[in-house]
Amino acid sequence: MKALYVTDLHGDKSKYRKSLDIAVEEGISVIVNGGDMLPKLGERHLEQPLFINGFLRDYFFELQEHNITCLAMLGNDDLLAVDALFEKVCGEFGNVHNIAGKKVCVGGYEFIGMNHILDHPFSCKDRVVTETHYIPQRQLSPVAGISNEYGYDRIYNWLEYSRTELPHMGDILKKLPEPENPQQTVYVMHMPPAGLRLGQLLYQDLDIGSADIYGFLKEKQPLLSLHGHIHEAPDTEKGKWINQIRRTACIQTGQTELDDKDMVYAELDLQKQEYLRKIINVK
Repeated sequence: MKALYVTDLHGDKSKYRKSLDIAVEEGISVIVNGGDMLPKLGERHLEQPLFINGFLRDYFFELQEHNITCLAMLGNDDLLAVDALFEKVCGEFGNVHNIAGKKVCVGGYEFIGMNHILDHPFSCKDRVVTETHYIPQRQLSPVAGISNEYGYDRIYNWLEYSRTELPHMGDILKKLPEPENPQQTVYVMHMPPAGLRLGQLLYQDLDIGSADIYGFLKEKQPLLSLHGHIHEAPDTEKGKWINQIRRTACIQTGQTELDDKDMVYAELDLQKQEYLRKIINVK
């Protein structure tokens, strides 16, 4: 089975349309979207629901017309407040599945999604968790917030809150559905694992991957894991787009920024275990 993997589109309509065009041209039957699907600039509480109700619904309808399955989940820049709406719109289509915390079987393969991340320096803290030995990054904003329907629940002492109130990544991972056959399983996790340079930052020599995700994949040994979150990681001096944890291939395609002329994606041949990272013009 062949799949197209893309992540961190942040509402870039040209990249969404190009992903559909590629799938149709290449005869690819599954598109996997790894998170951060919605616009993040401007007023998110207004723009993200409009994007889901408008563009995404139309995009899903086009995928349905072409008999393409879409496996998708929201990411940390996509508000918690729109989760119910996203689930509702996905549920309108038999070919579209919200895989966050779920297992979906397609073509004999099991896809399991997980969209939580470790703390980052930005003020919106939706889907943020911690782990035992995690050291929070220096914050860029004095006030943090977790989204509600109309705005944000503000947290003024984020460092203390993160130490005492946040769920642990390991506990989140334990709650994921169990695969029946790990060698036919693909995990889609917005956060990359630690130690593989899939989360390599550009502005400092730091790999911000998750140790708990690394340990989880090392134990489960699925066929493949797909990641995103750090756009620049594969194109930094030390970064990588693919690495291994024993038998498991771990992929982080990275992505260009909003309205860039290029899009990054991966073509995945699961049966042959052949994976190609590609960069293509979308303008």
